[in-house]
Amino acid sequence: MADRVLSKLSRLALKTFGALIRAARTERGLSQSNLAERLNVSRYSVIAIEKGDPKVAIGVFFEAATIVGIPLLADNALELQKSQRTLASFNAVLPKRVRFKDEPTDDNF
Repeated sequence: MADRVLSKLSRLALKTFGALIRAARTERGLSQSNLAERLNVSRYSVIAIEKGDPKVAIGVFFEAATIVGIPLLADNALELQKSQRTLASFNAVLPKRVRFKDEPTDDNF
């Protein structure tokens, strides 16, 4: 079902992210079982991550990326916290509620 909700671009991004995780894992000499153990998931979940399966929680993707050394949004916690503060300031000036027209998504770019 999640596949039907995602645009082609989002599915491609997940597959690319999964391939990056696989490449970084093998470069570090980690087996799928080792990564699964560190993530506290099954080896089958690691296989799903590496295939870019949209049913895997995004937090598990992010944790896998962190373990294999792929930086997420920033190279360290201080940069990430700075980005978080900037976004919080930006969100403070946005309207509390935004309505969108219910239109079909056009993902043909």
